[in-house]
Amino acid sequence: MITEAFKPVLACDENTTIGQEGCGERQVIAVDTRLDGDVRVIFTLLRDNVAVRSFVTAETAWLTYRNEDCASQSDVYQGGTEQPVAYVYCLAADDASRRQDLKGFFQALAQGLAKVPKFP
Repeated sequence: MITEAFKPVLACDENTTIGQEGCGERQVIAVDTRLDGDVRVIFTLLRDNVAVRSFVTAETAWLTYRNEDCASQSDVYQGGTEQPVAYVYCLAADDASRRQDLKGFFQALAQGLAKVPKFP
């Protein structure tokens, strides 16, 4: 499960940078929730402990990558009010990209299976 550092979530208001950050935070939390659902479904298709460990390792590494990638990308705005906005929107974009990766993985795991759960 993905846990974000921003708590409480800021109010969403596209007219201010703090409000834009809040909108981005809400978007990240929504995509995180969908990603968590994707991961739960994939777990049901993994066939052995080695596969489970590999998947957990991959997800942990991906989350570290995502956080560092977005920290790096938002550093362009270091010291400015746009930095946290760029950071949260990067998180949302990386999350959306990961969902596509997981969908492909799910499809590969589901090939040839008679009963397959629905991918979220």
